Amino acid sequence: MSVAIVGGGPRGLSVLERICGLARIPWDGLSVHLIDPHQPGAGTHYPDQPNYLLMNTVAGQVTMFRTGDSAAAGQPVSGPSLADWAGVPEDTYLPRAVLGRYLGHCYRRLRRHAPDKVRIHEHRASAETLRALRDGSWVLQLSDGAIVAADFVFLTTGHGTNHPTGADQRIQQFVADHRHANPKLRYLRSCYPLQKLETIEPGARVAVRGMGLSAVDTVASLTTGRGGRFVPGADGDLVYRPSGEEPQLHVYSRSGRIFSPRAVNQKTPADVYRPAFLTPEELRTLQLRHGQLDFEEHLLPLLRAELRRAAETAGGIPGSDEIESILRTPEPVRRTLGEYQAELVDFLRTDERRAAEGNLRNPVKAATDALRDLRDVLRWAVEHRGLTAESHRRFCQVYAPMLNAVAAGPPASRSREWRALFESGLLQLGAGPGAAVRPDPDSAGFVIESGLQSTPATRCDVLVGAAIDSFLPDQDASPLVRSLLAGGHARPFDNDGFRPGGLDIDTAGRLIGADGAVVPNLCALGHLTEGAHYFTNMLPAPGVDSRITADAAAAVRAMTDHLLTPRQHPTALTTALAPASLKEQSA
Repeated sequence: MSVAIVGGGPRGLSVLERICGLARIPWDGLSVHLIDPHQPGAGTHYPDQPNYLLMNTVAGQVTMFRTGDSAAAGQPVSGPSLADWAGVPEDTYLPRAVLGRYLGHCYRRLRRHAPDKVRIHEHRASAETLRALRDGSWVLQLSDGAIVAADFVFLTTGHGTNHPTGADQRIQQFVADHRHANPKLRYLRSCYPLQKLETIEPGARVAVRGMGLSAVDTVASLTTGRGGRFVPGADGDLVYRPSGEEPQLHVYSRSGRIFSPRAVNQKTPADVYRPAFLTPEELRTLQLRHGQLDFEEHLLPLLRAELRRAAETAGGIPGSDEIESILRTPEPVRRTLGEYQAELVDFLRTDERRAAEGNLRNPVKAATDALRDLRDVLRWAVEHRGLTAESHRRFCQVYAPMLNAVAAGPPASRSREWRALFESGLLQLGAGPGAAVRPDPDSAGFVIESGLQSTPATRCDVLVGAAIDSFLPDQDASPLVRSLLAGGHARPFDNDGFRPGGLDIDTAGRLIGADGAVVPNLCALGHLTEGAHYFTNMLPAPGVDSRITADAAAAVRAMTDHLLTPRQHPTALTTALAPASLKEQSA
């Protein structure tokens, strides 16, 4: 028997861990083909990336080895958490390079402890096409010319890249047409990979579109990454010492909301917030009564009640406005850009104090941390067309980004750094809520127009999109995704006309083909399913049920069920098999 895991990052590693943890292998042998151009395990968490790029989760809350998840089947493969492996306190925010090395260690440990019947084959290449044979098995063509035949395929490729939109192409053409008048003119549709930022010249005026985690990466790369330093100031705050190689940064976002620093973690696995209002039982009642739900009508009142309750359990009852502000988008009220920037800086300073009190002692941080624990309940309500199409659209466009901003922020040290950069003048707010950017032929640059009163437009040389592409199957640049769609093996997820992104899957992660039928031996996990699923970007935590391991367990159960069905099987692996000879077998 032969299976292929396409994508060797954390999601692919979780599938491999479940395969290695099977209580028994009912076949003579199982060949597992791990296909990824990068180091197995690490994925895009490159071990050689700069140390100033930090994780946004403390080391004690990350493990790739199960420690008792009730939702996952099979015998756990033991191994250390990230904190134990790195030998650091559990509340440490490690460089992402260390995470990459840990994930590589986890892969090597799984290889060493794999059952005798499991043979793991590495392919340092990308899968470019996938074709079905008449017996239902698969043939994958790799970028290095190799061919892999598999009875079952797991797709765990993670984040991808979309083709430029029409708006992107117009901006790119503007840059090409006006670069002679402004040599600093650049358009970077996405900040990733961050090496692209090296093309930005010192002193250039840079518009950074976004004020979330990707903006944090962008700002760090263009300040610390350019040789600047943060040093302690006399008042206890940080002071930024520039190197002279930095550009001038102007950050903005359509919502006007800035990230919220993460609180000191005081929780053990036993301290998971357990809902009293937004419960599975209440959701079942609502679904029986209404069918598809409306997030604002049916779920948001329950979520607000949970936030108030979580705040009360922290030993305090903050003002109702303080809790309401957690789920409120800033309004472009009558104020200047300078006043709005001062408000954001004051918010960061206040939120740092809350973060220092911890996620069990500070009422506001207890409430926002409860949002992380409530994701599983929200998933139950939102996923697989749980919301009406219009409510799903509003949830994806308004509430999901809002929940991420307050519950999935960076370390508080990043907030201190941004305040120092604002104080230095190197970082400025480019616009308030409702901002828009447009090319300006007169200045051979970009203009950020603000929704705030008495605010002149901000002129910039460079526009950087500080965001990761959503996975939109019809727009994805991957040849493998094109192959899936062209072959009818997959279709975009659709909720009554609303397409949030991702591939359509059943509850086991099996793809649903263009004809509406489940493809029994083809599973997708992680970012590829963001749409049918909600918030797939996470790592497993020790001692608690984890969505990533539950997804992997469900997919591996689907694999064992399928492979135990008697049928003709292809050759496990052949790199000598010519593509032409496979055409005769193709369905």
